Amino acid sequence: MTGWVAALALLAQAAAASSSAIQASSAGSGASIRGEASVLADALPRKDATELRPEARIEADLRVNRVLRAHLDVTATALVADRVGAEAALSGRPNDTWVEIAWARGDLRAGYGRIVWGRLDEIQPSDVINPIDAARFILMGRSEARRGVAFVRGRLMPSDRVTIEGVLNPVFRRGTFDELDEVSSPFNLVRDVVLPAGVPADVVHETPAAAWRNLSGGARLAATFGRVDVAGAVYRGFDSFGLVTFEPIAGAGPGAAVVGRLVERYPRFTMIAADLETVTGEWAWRGEVAAFVEKQLSATSRPGGVDGRVLEAGFGFDRPAGDYRVFGSTVVRREWSTEDPAVNRTHVNIVGSLERSFGQERYRARGFVVVNPGDAAAFVRGLFVWNLRDNVALEGSAAAFLGISDDALGRFKDRDFLFTRLRYWF
Repeated sequence: MTGWVAALALLAQAAAASSSAIQASSAGSGASIRGEASVLADALPRKDATELRPEARIEADLRVNRVLRAHLDVTATALVADRVGAEAALSGRPNDTWVEIAWARGDLRAGYGRIVWGRLDEIQPSDVINPIDAARFILMGRSEARRGVAFVRGRLMPSDRVTIEGVLNPVFRRGTFDELDEVSSPFNLVRDVVLPAGVPADVVHETPAAAWRNLSGGARLAATFGRVDVAGAVYRGFDSFGLVTFEPIAGAGPGAAVVGRLVERYPRFTMIAADLETVTGEWAWRGEVAAFVEKQLSATSRPGGVDGRVLEAGFGFDRPAGDYRVFGSTVVRREWSTEDPAVNRTHVNIVGSLERSFGQERYRARGFVVVNPGDAAAFVRGLFVWNLRDNVALEGSAAAFLGISDDALGRFKDRDFLFTRLRYWF
């Protein structure tokens, strides 16, 4: 613990000393600091909500020597909103804050951050280590939506073509519908539930306690054969979005003000996964499969959850074509349970994107779509970015949820939105 404190203290001193990179000599040491400020304004007409989300982010790197380095990445976000009533909130979070010891054939990193597994874009079946903030996922995409977790990660690289990775997560962190005033957020799916009179809309989150029995972790082996990158992984953890059930309060009589409550519990899961990537000419091909051999699913024939299994697999591509970049993938999700055959279901999602830069990279336009053909439902989003200067950008986006589906994205129906964001890097 003393080493951690000392390393982070050195990092803070370096960040305060200068906003420019400080390059040292032969020891390979140095420090740098950078930041970003942004203001996002969004509106969800069908939910009668308008929001303003200012945000500030600071990143700093410190390389003590060739072996030891540290990284700091923290964000503060505020909210001023009209969500059928005025709301305000403030949130601070570490994104990637860690200390690393590296040697010729491996490294050991510990701290708080994000670890990405999987190959596909946006919908990644094996990307299970970090929970997601749903509001940021819908508004900004998966990379900005991952929530940091406490971790220890070690990697061994016996050759340039093989990497063995092990990850431990000692403390559980849940996913959120919105880290800013979640109860009133228009992205909170619990608000869609019709509750009996006297039941509060607040959910009681019974998260796993920090204990040895609640450790999460896994391992991943990645290798390269010719022009094909392949990997296999296993991970055992807790669902970041749990099962919500209604629980009556014992002893509550007919005249009681509250007769029950909503409780969210986070069951264990075990995942075995594999992925691959290769390139042929200008085409990049990616595949990914994750089998959840231990999984709790929401029961259909009775309240609560049932033991089940999930298989999720996808295959995709991307290709640059002049000023354009196109990518597409198909992801299939199969859920089943012998305890409750009524939960057996299969979803197919077709994902596509077309992006174009023009005006000497000053402007960028992107269209993104996820289609569930079985349910005749879709999510469609357009994004336009105008780089006013090298360090200033203005974004505009509009998105719509079409049709009705019971898959993950389909549950956000009626949350069509518009947003604009001004970003400044320093």
